[in-house]
Amino acid sequence: MNIVKVSDLNQIVSFIQTSSNEFASYIYKLSISREDVERLLTSALKSSGVFCLIEDDEIKSLLTAIKYEDNKFKVVGPYVSKDFNFTVDHFDELFTALRKSLPNESIFNFSYNECTQDSKTLMKHLGANYNFTDYYLNAYSTLNKSGLAQNIIEYQPGFQRAFSKLHEQTFKHNVLTPREIVESLDHNNRLFLFVSEGLLKGYLYLQINPTESIGEIRYFSSHSDYRLKGIAFDLLSYAINFAFNHYQLDKVYFKIRSKNSALVERFNELGFEIETEYKKYKFEATHARL
Repeated sequence: MNIVKVSDLNQIVSFIQTSSNEFASYIYKLSISREDVERLLTSALKSSGVFCLIEDDEIKSLLTAIKYEDNKFKVVGPYVSKDFNFTVDHFDELFTALRKSLPNESIFNFSYNECTQDSKTLMKHLGANYNFTDYYLNAYSTLNKSGLAQNIIEYQPGFQRAFSKLHEQTFKHNVLTPREIVESLDHNNRLFLFVSEGLLKGYLYLQINPTESIGEIRYFSSHSDYRLKGIAFDLLSYAINFAFNHYQLDKVYFKIRSKNSALVERFNELGFEIETEYKKYKFEATHARL
């Protein structure tokens, strides 16, 4: 049994499509069209490589990583042949080959669906640290009305500068810019502002997909000087009621990133249901065993 760096894109894609993702980190990264999968894997081949466990000239397991910043990677896999008895030692061999091919200061991120996967065994064996959880929450009907709805308005150009600053401070990676959000505003793209005492204290960006009858709360935030005052909850309540009252929708959903389970429980109390939880782990190569 050997660990081999494989470069045949067709072979890699074919194996992923027929293998098990039971142990795989970031499974949603490859739950896309074949064209997008090939594009993503082509990038991975160039930046980190694709490592395979080979037995009897057949791929039994595969691991790669997607670069998103200098020396920062999202680990995709391991994908495992359905007839192969995969162990933590196999995982250790694959990941060791991957990390040793990259700079020693590299940081590796893992993401597991807590509802369907058991990530603890692999992450504990590796020595990766829990980082946070991404929660995907749904609302299927209107919620209790906010007591501060009078403070919520749709976007006005006079708040452009304050909105831009707040959005850029809150969201730093792979997001729409303030300009892109403002330029997108139309019947199906709404930007709500929480304004009090003439100050912008929070905002929420709502996108409606009428074809699929769903709404997404893409971004929402409150200013750091006004946290823990219920502004985010008021915005959420207002936007979801607006969405169900103005569009024919089956659900409205959003994602939050938190280590605070009590905060997530508060969303449950408001009427949201957790659809999926992705637990995130971080591994720094400088802390690795030799």
